[in-house]
Amino acid sequence: MSEYTPTQKVGAALARLRVEASVTQAILAEKSGLDQSRISRIEKGEVVASADVDRALEALEALGAPNAKAFKEYAGRDWQHIEPPSFWNPERTCLEITEETLDEVETFLTNDDHPWPLRRQIERQRDSLLRAASFLGRLSHNVAFIGDMGVGKSTAISFIFDLLVPTSLADKAINRPVLETGAGGTTICEVHIKGGPEFGISLLPMSDAEMRETVSDFCAAKWVANTSEGREAGESVGVSREAERAIRNMSGLGRKRETVEGKIVYQDPVIDLAKSSSSEDEFRTRVLALMNLDDRTRRELWYDSSTRKHPMEWVTETFKAVNNGRLKEVPLPKSIDLLIPNFGRTFGELEITVIDTKGVDDVAVREDLDHRLKDPRTGIVFCSRFNDAPGTSTRVLLQHMRQTFSDRFDTGKVSILALPRSEEARAMKDDIGEQALTDSEGYEFKQMQVSSELSAEDLAGVPMLFYNVEADDAAITRSDLFGQLSRMRKAVEERLFDLCAASQDIIKNHEAQALNAAIEEVANRLNTFLRGNRALGARERLAHVDAISTIKGVRYASTLWASTRRGGDYTGLNVVHLVGVGAARDAKLRSESWFNGLNAFLKSLKADEGLSLAIRSIDQIAANAAASKRAFLEAAQLGGVEVYREPLSQSPVWSACASEWGRGPGFKLRVADRLENWFAKEAKLKDRLEQMISGLWEQTVIAPLERLVDESAPEADPTTGNVIPFKGRMSA
Repeated sequence: MSEYTPTQKVGAALARLRVEASVTQAILAEKSGLDQSRISRIEKGEVVASADVDRALEALEALGAPNAKAFKEYAGRDWQHIEPPSFWNPERTCLEITEETLDEVETFLTNDDHPWPLRRQIERQRDSLLRAASFLGRLSHNVAFIGDMGVGKSTAISFIFDLLVPTSLADKAINRPVLETGAGGTTICEVHIKGGPEFGISLLPMSDAEMRETVSDFCAAKWVANTSEGREAGESVGVSREAERAIRNMSGLGRKRETVEGKIVYQDPVIDLAKSSSSEDEFRTRVLALMNLDDRTRRELWYDSSTRKHPMEWVTETFKAVNNGRLKEVPLPKSIDLLIPNFGRTFGELEITVIDTKGVDDVAVREDLDHRLKDPRTGIVFCSRFNDAPGTSTRVLLQHMRQTFSDRFDTGKVSILALPRSEEARAMKDDIGEQALTDSEGYEFKQMQVSSELSAEDLAGVPMLFYNVEADDAAITRSDLFGQLSRMRKAVEERLFDLCAASQDIIKNHEAQALNAAIEEVANRLNTFLRGNRALGARERLAHVDAISTIKGVRYASTLWASTRRGGDYTGLNVVHLVGVGAARDAKLRSESWFNGLNAFLKSLKADEGLSLAIRSIDQIAANAAASKRAFLEAAQLGGVEVYREPLSQSPVWSACASEWGRGPGFKLRVADRLENWFAKEAKLKDRLEQMISGLWEQTVIAPLERLVDESAPEADPTTGNVIPFKGRMSA
């Protein structure tokens, strides 16, 4: 008799198996000899009696349920090393093999008599097995849409994922999206669409400090605009369109439309309030008072069927009200969750969250976007207008990924989604000047054009998709996006199979003298390589160079102005984050030749016929080195941020930078000069970062390789950097 645990969710699984076999509870009860009420209670999770579950599964198998026998075998497994995956996990077979391999690994490592080179190989492979299995065991993934402001990203998301009001409730098909759309500057924050028990909206509010800073910027900009203080020729400052709209609505200071002498004019109460205030501080205080921030405590809103509105109509109206600051009890959001029952069901077993990021209006290398770019569970969809594809922000961010990270572009991590409008695809021409006859042919022409351009910029391998909201089948695009996530998982699955094979190869053949000799020879040669090639290359560029370059290239003065008023820590321009990016880019430049040398060395080992028995071990060394490279670059970025965060954010240089506004043209260059001088004077921080990078190189790259070649080498804990003695470290 099988033993069932709550983590296996036996009741829900039994109900699904029954439905898949088109069997009613009554039929199952009759076949199993159980009461129908008993079957119902089992499916609800109220009863987990093993004997009853076994009888129900045996009855389902007899009734032709295709997966009943397999589920019983699955439930009988004893998972000791990894979290039991869902029975319907697409990679369950791989995870079962991994669990079996880890069991063999554990047994192998309990024997102290095995040669140390084999033990070290198996230890590293065990850790890699556990990490990869943890990734595949979870079914949750994000699909993040990133693009320039106004490209149609929110509209595309609404149509692709059927976030639409019924046709009868919209005057035009294009006006059906649940997400608020416009010509850019519409959505105030990042929006997450995910499954939920009911239709609802949940929000994470801005912190009190963030809210007051935004209002402070709004008031400062309006004060400057209505006084002679700080006017800048040809440029102006202010908050974003969407933030201004929300602040006006929350404070009741929206512009009022009036008819004067037959003409429509707009009266601005903000101007009147500013004129009636004796100082900017008083003006800001009065605006904050009007917003009633203390009363805005509501975080969740749920659909009520008594409104008699269609659920999607309610979501559309409520989202628009929250996004524009129209609800008196709701604060200004930092992020909004739209909860839709059964959302993402076309993605099979995967639990997806679709993320509509804030459009890129100026600086593309933002901290919030980097979080998505680096998250291994998030697939990125770069959106662009068809005629502009791949789009400005797409080019910048792909180059950023190439220069800062070490990920490939053909693993499912990224794709480009071009959004054509009517007739744009058919306006494309081939090499001899003939126009496309169909949209599909136009898409092919555009894809060839973009692929050629990206290849020339060393950005080859990015898949490209097309979607016209008025003409194309959304189901095809959803399938393409599902395929993108599947490729991400497949890459990890293949890695897991390779790890299992390599581990089993060593375990099964560990007594063979030829295998031991080959692995020991690989260790000896790698040790020689490390002795002659230990040092990290010299620094290529200072960490702050990218930050200064970005400041000089800022499109809107208001972006830089807002950053100077926040000590450089602004969502649209985070200077400390850019310093971290610069540190990672330098780390990549100075380590590139070392990793190229290591790869060439490992290829030479594989070409040596005398080491053919150790080829799988050599492949795992290469894979571990690639993982160490990613860890090193990530640590370098964090190191740059930590070294500079406090000294830079708390420096008086920012008040000096902010004061540059209003002193005539050249605001950006004057701020850049002040910051360059600050970095030059703070040379000790540069030396501190260099020392940290050298230490990170040893901890994340050299130490893990030394563990494979030196019996006495300590191990560096990847989470702390502290060394862990080898002796006694036998279990996961």
